[in-house]
Amino acid sequence: MKTLITLILTAFVATMSIPQEKNIETKSVSLDNLITFIVENYSVKTESSNSAIQNISFLIQVPEGNLSIEDEVILKQAFKLLSKRLNNDDSISIITYSGYCGVALKQGKPNDVKKIMHAIDDLKSSIKEFHQDGIELTYKYAKDNFNDKAINTIVMVRNPNAKSNGNSETTLSIQPKKKKNNAVLITAISLLPELIAIIKN
Repeated sequence: MKTLITLILTAFVATMSIPQEKNIETKSVSLDNLITFIVENYSVKTESSNSAIQNISFLIQVPEGNLSIEDEVILKQAFKLLSKRLNNDDSISIITYSGYCGVALKQGKPNDVKKIMHAIDDLKSSIKEFHQDGIELTYKYAKDNFNDKAINTIVMVRNPNAKSNGNSETTLSIQPKKKKNNAVLITAISLLPELIAIIKN
């Protein structure tokens, strides 16, 4: 009898724990392919569409100093595009790892473009509290902000230009400002195929 009661209690606890298990999907993409990734994974939502709610935590690899101008432009264009494809039911967060780790943008609406652009302009200053491990922080954050009604995803954005080393901050700080226009032009040219693909869709 005692064994039977123990088995019933064990089965009950196991059954109760299944719905509480937080299913968080992880995806990985290179920063250079982020715009294409958004086009392929997040279709435009309309009022009549029955698309699932999205709760996305973006985990962005950053250098110790500021992002390069090219990387910043790609991020801004990617999030502007995402804001047009998601709606008020969805939510996004931005967390950083590698050079420095922390929550740069708390969970909010994807159409709050001004707030998102402000965070990307200076990710480091947007972080209120720095952590040792950005990846561990992201999974904890995603679990704490889990939405039972949404598809919960962590999108790891790998940045080859953000390899953390002792000289990265110094190197970035001495880059001459006069190269800004050239960098933006080069980035715009490199984004042209992505923009054409978006227009076609």
